[in-house]
Amino acid sequence: MTDYTRIARKITLVLFLSQGLSSAGFIAAFTVNALVAVDLTGRTAMAGVPGALYVFGQACGALVWGFSMERTGRRRGLVFGQIIGVVGSAIAMAAVVDRSFLFFLGGLILVGIARSAVDLGRFAAAEVHLPAERGRAISKVVLGSTVGAVCGPLLVGPTGRLAAAAGFSELAGPYGVGFIGLILAALLISAGL
Repeated sequence: MTDYTRIARKITLVLFLSQGLSSAGFIAAFTVNALVAVDLTGRTAMAGVPGALYVFGQACGALVWGFSMERTGRRRGLVFGQIIGVVGSAIAMAAVVDRSFLFFLGGLILVGIARSAVDLGRFAAAEVHLPAERGRAISKVVLGSTVGAVCGPLLVGPTGRLAAAAGFSELAGPYGVGFIGLILAALLISAGL
């Protein structure tokens, strides 16, 4: 195995782990977004608003990250995107505790922006592999997202109980998964790419 192949595989592993951590946080929060909207507003008609603004943030972020990562590189873009996700998760969590629907939505827009940056990490795997190995490399990184998507909802109950035990709303707990997962993912990308 050549040094180039070893480095490319290491990068793919870092991206796999980063995608898993990030995705667990995104999906844990997404699982309760509609519940939080109804809880904060008292209106079931508002249940779809968080998802819409999350996707809006994702769409806007994809455009910005697409241009900026060409100039700054994938590593910086991914780390900065995950930091934005940490801030968004913290805002969303604090908004649930303080019962502020507008701040909650603002946090979700930031989390959506972060998600679009993280999704572009798939292409970083392709860029470091030879053409014959690119498809497999992308699929490994996407598998990391899948693992996170399976684990994220499983963390909703335990983190909700932790939040309740600390005296906060049970619905604030899942946003802690995103907060911690994105911090770990940013550190992993920063050190490993």
